[in-house]
Amino acid sequence: MTDELEPVDLAWTDNGHMAIEWPDGRKSTYSPEFLRSICPCAECQGTHGTVPKAFKIVTSRQVQTADKQTQIRQVKPVGTYAIAFTWGDGHDHGIYTWPFLRSHG
Repeated sequence: MTDELEPVDLAWTDNGHMAIEWPDGRKSTYSPEFLRSICPCAECQGTHGTVPKAFKIVTSRQVQTADKQTQIRQVKPVGTYAIAFTWGDGHDHGIYTWPFLRSHG
């Protein structure tokens, strides 16, 4: 099923959003803020039995660098089934599979 969901096209819009065209013709657009808010990593989602950490700003240093949380520094493929982002604050643990992105489009 992953092959059926592999994007036909992945591009960036003029306003910095990621745009995906799917094999069935559907188009999805994702803002960097939205992508970071849905980060699927265990740390952000709290799947280790801890409180989810996505956007939990608690220190003055974190407040000063909050805008970096949604700056995409790098995008890299993960096999043929996903992509991963490196964010401006250094976070890079989330693997965004094609089915995951499609379900959030």
